[in-house]
Amino acid sequence: MKQLSSIIKKSGRYATLQFFSSLSLLCIVGLPLAAVVLFAIFPNLNILNFDVPFSNWAKYFSDSSLLNAIKNSLFLGVCVVICSTLISMPIAYMRSIIPKKVGVFIDILALTPFLIPPYIGAAAWIQLLQKNGFSEQLLGINLSEYLFSFWGLVFVMSLHLYPIIYFSISSAFNVTSRRYNDAAFTCGAGRLRTFYRIQLPLSLGALVSSSLIVFILTIEEFGTPEILGQRFQFNVIVTAIHEKFSDWPIDLPGASVLSLILFLIAFLFFSLHILILKKFNAQTEASVSETIIKLSYCEKFIYLSVIAIILTLSILMPLGAIIARSFMTTVSGGLQIDNFSLVNYIEIFSSGSDAWKALTTSIGLAICASFICVFIATVTCFIIVRVKNKFTIFIDFLSLLPSAIPGMALAVGLILVWNHPFWPVTPYNSLAILLLAYSCLMLPYPIRMIASTLRQLPSSLDDAAYVSGANETIVIFKVLLPIITPVAIASGLIVFAISSRELVTSIMLAPAGVETVATFVFNQFDQGSINVGMAMSVITIFVTGILIIIARNLAYTRQFNNH
Repeated sequence: MKQLSSIIKKSGRYATLQFFSSLSLLCIVGLPLAAVVLFAIFPNLNILNFDVPFSNWAKYFSDSSLLNAIKNSLFLGVCVVICSTLISMPIAYMRSIIPKKVGVFIDILALTPFLIPPYIGAAAWIQLLQKNGFSEQLLGINLSEYLFSFWGLVFVMSLHLYPIIYFSISSAFNVTSRRYNDAAFTCGAGRLRTFYRIQLPLSLGALVSSSLIVFILTIEEFGTPEILGQRFQFNVIVTAIHEKFSDWPIDLPGASVLSLILFLIAFLFFSLHILILKKFNAQTEASVSETIIKLSYCEKFIYLSVIAIILTLSILMPLGAIIARSFMTTVSGGLQIDNFSLVNYIEIFSSGSDAWKALTTSIGLAICASFICVFIATVTCFIIVRVKNKFTIFIDFLSLLPSAIPGMALAVGLILVWNHPFWPVTPYNSLAILLLAYSCLMLPYPIRMIASTLRQLPSSLDDAAYVSGANETIVIFKVLLPIITPVAIASGLIVFAISSRELVTSIMLAPAGVETVATFVFNQFDQGSINVGMAMSVITIFVTGILIIIARNLAYTRQFNNH
C-alpha cells in the first residue's frame, strides 16, 4: 500500500490538485499580504517605482498621533485581556463545582455574546447608558460619562470577548477539578488552596493561550473603537488605518505601514498561542465519575448570583436594548407602549428598500463565500493531511495564515493589489472583491474542521479506492467528501453566518452604492436611524444563532458517528 500511495502522489492529477490549492491560497491570502509588505517598504510601488525603500518610515514613526494609536491599541489589548480574565475566571471556577446540568445551561448562555457582533453590542450599550437612554428612562441613571471613556470601551469589549477565556479555562478546570481535587481534599486542603495550588497552575497554559487570542481580537476590532472611541477621541491602529483611506488625500504608504505593524503584532501573538498549545498544554487524566462538592445554600446563592450578574451584563441588557429599540417607531418616543410597532421590520422586508437590498446582497455573498471556502478547504485539507512533503508544509502555513491577518490589514492589501489600471480585469470596485476578502477571513474555519475530521479517517479508505482504479479527484469528492459532508456543511454554515455580518472589509471594499447588512447597520447608527439598524441587527443575531446551532449539531453528529 505504501508503494501504491507513493506512486499515486507522483501522478499528474495530484500535482494539479496541489497546484490548485497553492494557487488559490496565494491569490486569496498571499497577494494581499505581500502587497502590504511591499508597499510598506517601497512607498512609490503604485507607479512601479522601487526607489528609496523605507523612506517614509522615519516620517510615520515620528508622527506622535500614529505612535499614540499604536500605544493605545497595545494598552487596550492588555486591559481587555485582564478584564476578560477577571470576568471569566469566577464563572469558570463556579462552573467546575456546580451540578453538570446547570453548567451546561451556563455554557449555552455564555455562547450568546458571540452572536452579537461587536459593533452592534457597542451601539446597544450606547442606547442603554447614554443621556436619555434606557437606564435613565427606567432608573434615572445616566452613565454616559463612564461609557464614553477608556474604561467604558474596555468594559464593552471585555463583555464580548470573555467567553473565549471562559470556555478555555472552564474546560481545563473540568479536568483538573476531579481526581486532583479529590486528592487535595483528602489531604485536608481547602477549596481556595486547591484552586491556586492545583487548578490554576494546571490551567495556566489554557489561560495564557486564550488570552493571546483575546488580545489579537481586541487590536483587530474596528467597530467598537470606532463607535465608542471616537466619542472621546481615542484612536487605535485600525481606526488610524481607516482615516488614511477616508480622509483626503488618501495615504496608501501610511496605511500599508500601519497595516504591516498590525499584522506583525497579530502574527507574533498568534504564533505564541500555537506554541503554548503545543508545548505547555497540561496533560491530565480525569476520572469517569463526576466530583460531588456539597455546597451550602449561602454558597449556592453567592455563586449563582455572580453568574447571573455577569450573564445579565453580557447578554440580557445589550440584547434587551437591541430588541426594544428594533420595535420603536421613533427614537424620541422612548419606552412608551404607543411607540412600539413592526414598522422597522416591515421596512426591511419591503422589496426594493435599501434594507432589503443590503440583506439580499449579504445573503448572496455569504452563500458564494461558503461554497468557495468549503471547496478550497476540502482540496487543501486533502493535500495537508493525506500528502506530506516539503511543499505541503508551505500550503499548511498559508492555510493557517488568515487566522493572523486582521480584517483591516487584509482590506488594505486587497486595495493595494487590485486598484491599479494595468490590470486587464480586476475584482476591485465589484462584489468579487468582497468575495475575496470573505474567503480569506473565513478559510480557517472549514480548514480546521475538515482537517480534523480527515485525520480521524483511516488512509485505508484512500488505498482501497486507488486499488479500484480511482484517482485523487474521485477519492476526494466521491469517497471522502460524502463521509465528511456533515462537517463540510457545518463549516459552510459557520462561514455563511460570520461573513454575512462582516464589517471591516465590507466598509473598506464595498463598491459605491452597494451595502451589506454590516455596512447598512453601521451607516444607520452613524446617521442616527437607530431603529431600523437595530431591527436588522435582531435578524442578523437570530439567523446567526440558528445557523451556528445547526452547524454545531452537524459537527457533533459526525464526531459521534466516528466514535
